Amino acid sequence: MSSHNGDDHPIHVPQPSFSPPILGFGVMLLAFGVLLGPVFLVLGAVIMVIGIATWLIDDARAYTTAPEPTDGAHH
Repeated sequence: MSSHNGDDHPIHVPQPSFSPPILGFGVMLLAFGVLLGPVFLVLGAVIMVIGIATWLIDDARAYTTAPEPTDGAHH
């Protein structure tokens, strides 16, 4: 894949992470909590917050370890 000016750049692919499935599971439990009761609401909310927190931590680590662009482009 090449850019409009002819320079070839590698495609940025995120590292594998368990955070999106954790977040999805938390949202699912939260939705079940609407039907089944407050235990699932609380459990789903806690798992959802854990999923968001781990995703943000993963993202912050990836940002701090990412190499600086050599062409002056901003991400």
